Amino acid sequence: MLKTFLSLSVVSSLLIMTTTSALTPVAPKPQKKTAVKSVTKVKTAKVLNTKIYKKTKANKKLADKGNAGGFGLTAKVSTLGIGVDLTYGIMDKLNVRLNLNGGSLNIDNEIEGINYDGKLNLQSVGGLLDFHPTGGGFRVSAGIYNNSNNMDVDASGINNSNVEIGGRRYDLSDATLNTKVTFKSTAPYLGLGWGNAADKDSKFSLTTDLGVLFQGEPSAKLSTKGTVKDVQTATAVDVSILNGELAKEEVKLNDGDLKKFKLLPVVSLGMNYRF
Repeated sequence: MLKTFLSLSVVSSLLIMTTTSALTPVAPKPQKKTAVKSVTKVKTAKVLNTKIYKKTKANKKLADKGNAGGFGLTAKVSTLGIGVDLTYGIMDKLNVRLNLNGGSLNIDNEIEGINYDGKLNLQSVGGLLDFHPTGGGFRVSAGIYNNSNNMDVDASGINNSNVEIGGRRYDLSDATLNTKVTFKSTAPYLGLGWGNAADKDSKFSLTTDLGVLFQGEPSAKLSTKGTVKDVQTATAVDVSILNGELAKEEVKLNDGDLKKFKLLPVVSLGMNYRF
């Protein structure tokens, strides 16, 4: 009987312990902070995207203000005549420019009884590179021109009756002395300027240039039209003798006063239009 009671007591104790264990609440396992991390990642991505967007926008704004790809047209007046420029931005601070010039200036004057009648013909084509060191309007320009400028003048009048040509004196009362001055066809150019026809930020703008065209020593050619007489004999002069004296006079001109005109100052003012 005692054994039976003890057995029942042990079984009852085991049942109570089992029931108590089953009813005891189990602490939940800590969950991973996946949701927090996901939110953090989303926020980080948004910040990065915002920074990239702002940087891209800034770069685009900077590019829009640059020269590259810009194209402009310029109308101007200068010491080279009436001109037109075509400008294209090949880099942010570097433009290439084609310059066309033309025009003429009439010469009609009388000095000490001698009439001077002729023209100064202006015709030149230049290819230039414009460097804008600060990205603004200021530029340094360099290039080369095809220079077809020339001057053609006739001298005649009552005081042509005793003119020294070479080492002799001639009567040109019934003749005209022609002087034609030409320049070297290739002339380098160097100058400074203000204005940027390729600037994408300006539709219309003013432009100016101040530079030098290295045109070299001018060359004078003398010739006569009509009858040239000897002052002493009042008879027509032999053409070969006259040509020899004209050649001597050409040397005097080319080695003398004309050497002062190796450099041609270039000053211009114009208006830019960007396409």
